[in-house]
Amino acid sequence: MKLKYIYSLAILTATMGCESVLDKDPLDRISEVSVWQDVNLADAYLTDIYARANFRGLGDSHVGFGLIAGMGGEMTQFAPWQEPNTAIITPMNSETLYGPLNYWRYNDIRKINIFIQQVEPSEAFDAEYKTKRLAEARWLRAYFYFNMAIRYGGVPLITTVQNLDDDKETLFVTRNKEQEIYDFVDAEMTAIFDDLPDTHEGEAGRVSKWAVKALQSRSNLYAASIARFGQVQLNGVVGIPSSEASKYWQKSYDASKALITESPHELYKKYPEDPMLNHKQLFVDEIEDNPEVIFTERYDAASSFGTNLSVLAVHADFAVAWNSNYRPYLDIVEKFEFIDGSSGMLPRDIYATKEWTMDELFHNRDPRFKAAILYNESEFWGRKAYFHEKSIVDGAEVKNGILADGTPAKASNRAYEPRPKPLRQGFLLRKFLDESSGAQLESFQSSEDYHIFRLGETYLNMAEAAFYLNKPEEALTYLNEIRQRAGMPDKLTIDEETIRNERAVELVFEDHRFWDLRRWRIAEEVLNGVKHQGLSFVYNHDTKKYKITVKNAISNAREFLPQHYYFPLTLNKLSDNPNLVENPNY
Repeated sequence: MKLKYIYSLAILTATMGCESVLDKDPLDRISEVSVWQDVNLADAYLTDIYARANFRGLGDSHVGFGLIAGMGGEMTQFAPWQEPNTAIITPMNSETLYGPLNYWRYNDIRKINIFIQQVEPSEAFDAEYKTKRLAEARWLRAYFYFNMAIRYGGVPLITTVQNLDDDKETLFVTRNKEQEIYDFVDAEMTAIFDDLPDTHEGEAGRVSKWAVKALQSRSNLYAASIARFGQVQLNGVVGIPSSEASKYWQKSYDASKALITESPHELYKKYPEDPMLNHKQLFVDEIEDNPEVIFTERYDAASSFGTNLSVLAVHADFAVAWNSNYRPYLDIVEKFEFIDGSSGMLPRDIYATKEWTMDELFHNRDPRFKAAILYNESEFWGRKAYFHEKSIVDGAEVKNGILADGTPAKASNRAYEPRPKPLRQGFLLRKFLDESSGAQLESFQSSEDYHIFRLGETYLNMAEAAFYLNKPEEALTYLNEIRQRAGMPDKLTIDEETIRNERAVELVFEDHRFWDLRRWRIAEEVLNGVKHQGLSFVYNHDTKKYKITVKNAISNAREFLPQHYYFPLTLNKLSDNPNLVENPNY
């Protein structure tokens, strides 16, 4: 059973089990007292918090997937009004923060604090239940605090239930230092590690003890980066002293090593002879059959708790509805090396110098590229996906029909795209899509789970932490294990850029790059003023090659300013609590 719909089922079960309710509680609602006397209701309460956690970052609409990937310069979407595109062009200041970027989880934190306050002293639950579920609640609370810290820096740390009749000092709390938030997350994870099982049998959508180490690995890596590359401002409300960097690198290293060497998790290697298929299925196989997955957000189309990602993502040639929505940039494509380990970056003017075969440009790249990105002439559902806009036959342009060699004169357009294709980059998202027959959609939904923590990330966290702890050989070992799994040659030396590029390709579209660019404090260099680019293809039937030109993929250059390393709290939060201070330079 998927965790997404346990909530309503648990309420129904508990209500049916009540006797003589007519002379006890109203029929149209469940009393607060009843919730904390019934295991099913208490579980439903906690499950509802899981369901509201929005781990995937879908934003406010059905097309919200890709919001963070868009912010990180990995891809865009079909239309300017869709969330990643709108987020990029919306000014970020004390008055404005694009709505879906606003991550202020105090309603959920209050619910968790209530859960802890009610369950911990209760005699209605046995010790085993309380130990496990309280640990889950504390993990969720720490996860929310970590995700607020990476956006805002220091935030108010509230671990008890606030009430409206509390005094002003209790209600209007000040912001804690950023370092205190990271220390809280780490301390909570240390405290609850032994209270959680290795896995949740039959409840795979819940956190385990290894999700604890995964969060420690990630959060301490971020804290170390902020200490090394950031600066302390507002007396520590944002920033961490540089003298603390090694401490956090070590904490991340220790958590990563424990997860890699002591947990039951291992790198997914189900298809060792086919690295492309192996990397593809890593994001399709569910947690029960996938040893790499540590924590996942579950979906199930058959029960109306699916995702419409596959419907929105698929190429128009293969689509039954809205399609071709997620469009990677050439900028990220070129981060994937060629299969011999040489750089995938090509001078932008070289594309127009000759005609190209896809073997020369794409077929011989990192297998992870072919698993993550649908490109011209790649195989999809047993046939080729095309991206060319027209063909040349006997020197003349052709835009209709099938050519003599079986190639369409041009690739299909979106069925109802009323304008020219201003955002068409020549690439589409492939990662996360289940390509097995008939699995792509059911009532316009599909069932691919979304993996929040997986071991591949932990290996790269370990490599980065080891590198900054002056353990280059160990860093190289862990980085190369990821490359070997991908069918790529080992790196012989390691440096900062090697680690960063490996994260870019291994974790592409998994909502890491935007946060990585910010914690390394290189977002201005990578994003500011950049007009991301794509490729335009024209098929030459006579030579069986393509004429290729580079084109701008978005019309507006980005503006990433120094203050954007932290989001603004904005006036609505400041007016709600007069004791909050705004982030620097807003």
